[in-house]
Amino acid sequence: MTRPAPSTPSGYTTVRKAMAVVSAFSYSEPVLGVSELARRLGLGKSTVHRILATLLADGYVERTVDDRYRLSVKIYEIGQQVAASNELRERAHPSLERLRNESGETAHLAVLAGTDVVYLDRLESPHMLHLLSRVGRRRGAHATSSGKCLLAFGSPADVERVVAGGLPRLGPRTITSPDLLRRALDEVRTRGYAASIEESAPGVVSVAAPILSGEGECVAAMSVAGPITTMPPEHLDRFVRLVLAATARLSTPPTPSRRPLAS
Repeated sequence: MTRPAPSTPSGYTTVRKAMAVVSAFSYSEPVLGVSELARRLGLGKSTVHRILATLLADGYVERTVDDRYRLSVKIYEIGQQVAASNELRERAHPSLERLRNESGETAHLAVLAGTDVVYLDRLESPHMLHLLSRVGRRRGAHATSSGKCLLAFGSPADVERVVAGGLPRLGPRTITSPDLLRRALDEVRTRGYAASIEESAPGVVSVAAPILSGEGECVAAMSVAGPITTMPPEHLDRFVRLVLAATARLSTPPTPSRRPLAS
């Protein structure tokens, strides 16, 4: 059964045209040519050809032997990332809710995206303080407790990418020196958690810990954040214990190494 073509309203932007081209491929029609796509989408052949050339250069489509096109594995990988994020959010939500209730502060679940932290889930504090975070929003990884956890327990390449981004100042105590950031990340690895005291915004404090896979990979970070009046720096121990307990419930125990049986 042929799937109906996506609508093509006037004023179509380049991005919407590109997404319409990608969306035109389906299980029933995985391979399409320029003429087919142009006719189906109501676009000029030259426009469709330019879009496909860009998608091909960036690895989102592949050209077949008969000079038509199909979606590439890269699209599949993106879909898998979305599925994994949704799975993680569903699995982590009960622990996140418990963390919010026990701490009385706003609780977050975050992952690293380039040089930024992206919040997959967020549960509001009863204090109703308007923090800068929200689901889907990005914040500089170097300035947040979640970001520092993700960098400290992630790959060195992630750290270098963040450093190359320039470490912009977001709060009065943002770390803007590469050397100081690397030193801070060493401390996070040693302690097993990260704190951000007015680094992401004035008057905002947060504490985070990593969620680890069985291979020791940091798949996400969980944090609590609140105003400095209810989370004073000298009294963060309780929040640290709560965050570490929450992430311990979600982290996968390390896979035991296989040892030869004793003779």
